[in-house]
Amino acid sequence: MMNAWLGRNWDEVKTELELMSKPYAFQITRPHGKMEAWGSCRVVRIREFDDRVDLILAHEKFLPRQT
Repeated sequence: MMNAWLGRNWDEVKTELELMSKPYAFQITRPHGKMEAWGSCRVVRIREFDDRVDLILAHEKFLPRQT
């Protein structure tokens, strides 16, 4: 079931995680350099442990940073 969450919108996955009643933590990645992230977050990595689920999220859209 966890692999089915890859690429999905974070809001949808969060709802399913809360129904599981298992603790979870997430981190949002940001682009380096002259790019700016925006848009909704998507799940890009999942690690399940016995006591928790760790997720990595990324914004779905990127633009060059305006200077």
